[in-house]
Amino acid sequence: TGVGAKIGGFAGDALPVARVMSSLVDTLITHPNVVNGAMMYWPMPNMLYTEGFALDLFAQGHIGLLPVTTGGHRIGLLLDCGMGEDLIQRHIQVADAARATL
Repeated sequence: TGVGAKIGGFAGDALPVARVMSSLVDTLITHPNVVNGAMMYWPMPNMLYTEGFALDLFAQGHIGLLPVTTGGHRIGLLLDCGMGEDLIQRHIQVADAARATL
């Protein structure tokens, strides 16, 4: 997905296409923008996703990727120290809400 893409461009709107593609291949490696939060509740066993920079390095042959088979999904949160206290608090509230629902 991405700006100017014929399919996609918004978080999760290419999920139907990814599901069809995953039915045709052994393993589909994709970007989180292709899927959405539903993948955490209803994961596809042969669909793996990673963030964009790692996907770029993988496509260039610089790194290999291994599926996470234990421990479930983990989400990291990094906040810029230049953010205002009110914005930091809102981000922490969102992270707390995600933790409570996952």
